[in-house]
Amino acid sequence: MATNGSGEYSYLPIGTSEYYEREAKYKHPEIRDEWVARVLANPYHTETQADGRIRYYGYIPEVDKWIRVIVENGILINRFFDRGKLRKWGRP
Repeated sequence: MATNGSGEYSYLPIGTSEYYEREAKYKHPEIRDEWVARVLANPYHTETQADGRIRYYGYIPEVDKWIRVIVENGILINRFFDRGKLRKWGRP
């Protein structure tokens, strides 16, 4: 467990972007850092976007939802629930 830029403890294994700290984590406060860490450690699927950012997908059984985690150069940019993947992939 490490501290983020604001001195709070975080379970995230990587750094976070200014956008993430300022906006993204407040848009979906229900997503836990430990879920993000779990997806990064063992993703179900990954994709590389045209801009080089990497999307990591993982299923979170506690809430019966998929989340998408977006990382650029080892920095967390965003994370959110991905409803489309539940329809496409179902439950693992």
